[in-house]
Amino acid sequence: MNMTKHDLRLLMLHEFKLEHNAYEASANINRAWGEESTRDRTVRRWFGKFRSGDESLKDEEGRGRLGSLENEQLHAVVEQNPRQSVRETSQTLGVSIATVSRHLKIIRKVKELDKWVPHELNENQKLRRFEV
Repeated sequence: MNMTKHDLRLLMLHEFKLEHNAYEASANINRAWGEESTRDRTVRRWFGKFRSGDESLKDEEGRGRLGSLENEQLHAVVEQNPRQSVRETSQTLGVSIATVSRHLKIIRKVKELDKWVPHELNENQKLRRFEV
């Protein structure tokens, strides 16, 4: 059976009402519903929310992942302005800096002399990369 986020939060609230600490709650949930069902840090965050009197099980505004990023979209932005920083690119695309950095590696772009260029080796570099 797949647990929804709402189901897990309800279990966390139940554990909170039983006056278990976050570590015990996390261990109990993972034992009953499978390892990696929830993390101790997540349970601590929700327990803090419950402790403050907010027993709502809804997501907080602004939490979670930012928008997704298509590699073609990033490639077009980098080609349009190769001198743009990762921070500027992330703001342009509305995604996190980490997302832009990860996708730049995927499309094999590296920053050289303040400009994004394809990461390609010349023949001499290809031969020398195995030297120790």
